[in-house]
Amino acid sequence: MTHWLLSTGEKVSAPIAAQLANGLFGSLPIFIGGVINSVAVAAVAAGRMHTAPFIGWMVFEAVLGLVRIGVVQSSHSAPPEKLERLRHLASLLSVAWAASVGIGTLLCLTSGDWVLATIACLSTAAMVCGICLRNFGTPRLAAVMTFAALAPCAVGGLMTQEPSLRIISVQLPIFMTTIFSASFGLHRMLVSWMTTTAELKRSKALNETILQSNPDLTLILDENHQIIFSNRMPEQLACQSALVGRDFYSVLEEKDRPAAAAALARAQRGELSSFTTCFTRPSGEKLWFDTVVNETSDASGRFIVVARDITRQKHSEERAIWMAHHDTLTGLPNRAVLQERLDAALVTGDGAHELSRDDRVAGHALLIVDVDNFKAINDTLGHDGGDVLLRALAARLCAAVGHGDLVARTGGDEFALIVAAGDAEALHSIAARIYEELREPILHGDRVMECGASIGASFIPQDGPGRSEVMKAADIALYAAKAAGRAQMKIFEPAMMDEVERHQAMITAARFALKRKTIVPHYQPKVCLGGEGRGDGRIVGFEALLRWRDRDGHVRGPDAIKAAFNDPILSVAISDYMLEMILNDIEGWVAAGVPFGHIAVNVTSGDFRPGGIVETVLDRLKARDLPASCLQIEVTEDVFLDKGALDVERALKRLSHHGLRIALDDFGTGYASLSHLTQFPVDLLKIDRSFIGQMGAKGDAEAISSIVINLGHCLGLEVIAEGVETIQQQEQLIAMGCDTGQGYLYARAMPATEVAAHVREHETARALLHLRQA
Repeated sequence: MTHWLLSTGEKVSAPIAAQLANGLFGSLPIFIGGVINSVAVAAVAAGRMHTAPFIGWMVFEAVLGLVRIGVVQSSHSAPPEKLERLRHLASLLSVAWAASVGIGTLLCLTSGDWVLATIACLSTAAMVCGICLRNFGTPRLAAVMTFAALAPCAVGGLMTQEPSLRIISVQLPIFMTTIFSASFGLHRMLVSWMTTTAELKRSKALNETILQSNPDLTLILDENHQIIFSNRMPEQLACQSALVGRDFYSVLEEKDRPAAAAALARAQRGELSSFTTCFTRPSGEKLWFDTVVNETSDASGRFIVVARDITRQKHSEERAIWMAHHDTLTGLPNRAVLQERLDAALVTGDGAHELSRDDRVAGHALLIVDVDNFKAINDTLGHDGGDVLLRALAARLCAAVGHGDLVARTGGDEFALIVAAGDAEALHSIAARIYEELREPILHGDRVMECGASIGASFIPQDGPGRSEVMKAADIALYAAKAAGRAQMKIFEPAMMDEVERHQAMITAARFALKRKTIVPHYQPKVCLGGEGRGDGRIVGFEALLRWRDRDGHVRGPDAIKAAFNDPILSVAISDYMLEMILNDIEGWVAAGVPFGHIAVNVTSGDFRPGGIVETVLDRLKARDLPASCLQIEVTEDVFLDKGALDVERALKRLSHHGLRIALDDFGTGYASLSHLTQFPVDLLKIDRSFIGQMGAKGDAEAISSIVINLGHCLGLEVIAEGVETIQQQEQLIAMGCDTGQGYLYARAMPATEVAAHVREHETARALLHLRQA
């Protein structure tokens, strides 16, 4: 029953329903007034009538009033579950009180004391008003209480003899109906108001949550540009005090205020406007914001300011710009910055290139610094070691130059410097400081690296009117420094250009010959000079020599393309092509039964690198079913001195183990020690043609030749003399005990097509010679 009394016909949420029911404990003045009034009327009635019913009514009203006051008092601190029970109890007590008022009024009406009856009726009417005002949150309870208070009055009016009171009894139902209607009408209004208020509160809370959760700074400005709302605390920005209440312009830095004023003016005209602003924290950190300003649509003149934090984007842009102009490993400016500075220097020195090289004015110079043997450092210490070296070199170059000079890394192990220097003396002074910085060893873990560098220099703008010419001049000077022995500086001179052009012409010619397949091996015979059992002048083999045809069809020697043999890629390609042609020729001679002996093939350091021809010689011989004895490998002393000497040693021992003989070419002209003759599997020594050509003219040449021959024989090696051109040289070599001769005396290098005929002719001449001697 109490659930029905406290419920409502309206669909409301549980919190609103509880709030409506809690009206039982509210409106304390009305509640206390009702209790006091009912007790007072009962006391007056008891005083006038002095009968048991009236005295009982007074006592009941007093006790009920105390109980109701206690219930209301308990509700103030009651937990939710107890509060629910107190609501039900209070509703029952309220109905009991209303019924007590109605019954008491009934007693007064039937007492015959019209003064008392008048007092009771007026009091009841007042309390019914109080019931309606206090309980329209629970209209069913208000209706029941009104009925409980007025129904006995209507019955009492009918029980009296006074006609006027009977008229009141007839009017009371109409009054009750009106009261019921008013109560339910007030209730609906209250529910509507409470529901709307709750929705507004929820909407406000949601909006505040959205604003607080929004990563963007949101401000609301009034028509005077005062901040009236902010979703960010001051400590989250650069401000020292609260934002709300401050003038918008005072929050901004001075430089951003004109842009903000312009944006607000555009927003006031109905345009969506934006600007970029920056806050600086007390720590110095900058916060960048992309700020949008818009006027509100409620005609209040207020503005919405939304500022998005773009600090990270700004930092990314700055980082991207920095990376576009700097080298990530060393932190130095890159080629783009170098080119800009070169262009600026050329503009500053415009016209100076017209001066002669002896009339230089104070200006700038470009230095290109290249690390010597950087690849060897990378190969031995790994890329980590190479990176450590490059960073150390960058720091030392910066320390060696003056303020305002530029140090840039242009790629790989190459650096470029633009320095203030107008003459060679100033450049040499700068180079001296650079080499002084480089003398200090560089530590990498427990390894010590020494950094050598070659430097090429050109003057700006004397060595070229444009950037590319100045850079090319410095590159040419660098090439000259490396060719002169590295670890030094060369300043560009016009004569250097000729050397570079010759070098490039050789490279171009070699590539052309390789592409057109105009490289062909020629063969020069090697003849047995003497020695017991074999001094018969027979051909023991041939040396394969490179020849190529130029664009005009002329046959040229290797000296015309010697620059190509220093190119690690081109030289290997030429060697590979030569070996393939030689093996084709050998295969043909073997099939034709030509007694050619063997073919000696010259190899270089590059041929011993991974993928070089030395690694594939055995596989190629096997694929063609050719014996290993048909080839000899000729190497020069510089192969033993190369940084890959261990790889060379392993490769030569493998070839020797499979039957290929190894010849040491140009012996006596290099720097190899005698230990190399025992360390490496050498089978033959070739005396350089420079000693043979001077025999008979210089005693030293004969002495050296004799020493080499004796040394070779002592080590069990065969000795071959190159460049034999006269009978006298041959007789001297035979007298010294030289085993084999090679040179123009016997034949010039010939194409493969002439080898078979030459062998036959040589054998015929040799047979005739033996017949004559016989």
